[in-house]
Amino acid sequence: MRLPGLKVIYFLSAILLGVSQSVVAQSDVSPLMVPVDLLRKHVFMLASDSLQGRETGTIGQQQASIYCARSFRQSHLLAAFRIDSVQGSFRQTFAFTVRSGVPFGMGQLPGSASSGSVRAYQSPSSFSRSSYRSIPSTYKPLELAPLPSTAKDSSNVSFSHNVGGLLMGTDLRREVIVLSAHYDHLGKVGKRVYHGADDNASGTATILSVASLFDSLARQGIRPRRSILFLLFSGEEGGLVGSQYFVANSPIPLNQLLCDINVDMVGRVDDFHHKKPNYCYLITGSQTNELASIVNRANDLSVHLALNDGGYDTQSDPKQYFYRSDHYNFVKAGVPALFFSDGEHPDYHQPSDTADKIDYELLQKRATLVFQTAWLIANETGK
Repeated sequence: MRLPGLKVIYFLSAILLGVSQSVVAQSDVSPLMVPVDLLRKHVFMLASDSLQGRETGTIGQQQASIYCARSFRQSHLLAAFRIDSVQGSFRQTFAFTVRSGVPFGMGQLPGSASSGSVRAYQSPSSFSRSSYRSIPSTYKPLELAPLPSTAKDSSNVSFSHNVGGLLMGTDLRREVIVLSAHYDHLGKVGKRVYHGADDNASGTATILSVASLFDSLARQGIRPRRSILFLLFSGEEGGLVGSQYFVANSPIPLNQLLCDINVDMVGRVDDFHHKKPNYCYLITGSQTNELASIVNRANDLSVHLALNDGGYDTQSDPKQYFYRSDHYNFVKAGVPALFFSDGEHPDYHQPSDTADKIDYELLQKRATLVFQTAWLIANETGK
């Protein structure tokens, strides 16, 4: 496994003193499974009516961020972000601009000539030719109906939060593995809540529960050699905004991030696997063969899922999955990444994506694969 050159930085060295260098992971963790009851608890909470669909910038999203931060704190993780030289925070605040109309969720845009609901795409103010080409081909310019001459173009600045916690490793603790998911969803349209149980309460629950499992091992004196940064992003549904901000403002230099393992929709079965549900898509963009080999090894040691890319790794894939989740911002920054997904199903981006439809035993297997993969990478020898 190729690892980038690393350097000592103040952020890490200031907190390394509390970690014993003599505690190096040697234990076999392959029999361990992520607790299914904990996964279920997190999904039902995140997909509840009380969080109102977790649309970026809303009270529901803010409440979800507080819930996730509390879970990281209960897992005894270190706050990933600095407020000043002394205080740390589990939440990273970022601003985003939304024009009047539909901000990040689904809804009817005033003045739209199209039928049905529309979705806003939050783009950077400028981009290169290569990044322009990476915008999914399924996104099309919105045709607008004629507007009255008195119409005004307005925009609002709002704020949202990424959530992060850090588990310190031992002898290779300055090398950091990222485990990520987005916790935002589409919010509400009228009185209808878009619950987002699979998209992506399932991925968020995976990260929270994997963090808890790592913590339970750490409290027994069993730590991974490398550090693990657990990250939950907001703003994914509006154009990967939260992860874009994190990559540009990472508290850890990017050359210390070995890889990003992203989890986006892992609780359901797509239309191609009703008869063979014991599967998971492993999507790498054909650029992380070494990581994929470790995933396969972790899978053979634990849950024995059928792993494949579903054809989604090819540039000709009309859905362009590899470019549509938060790991892609890491790839653009030179950090190898892969992501796990279940594909799409009829409840995708519908109010009917509810917690009672999640296959929790299957979610447990996929979450366990994330844990086992992270454990192997964190303890891999050599560079």
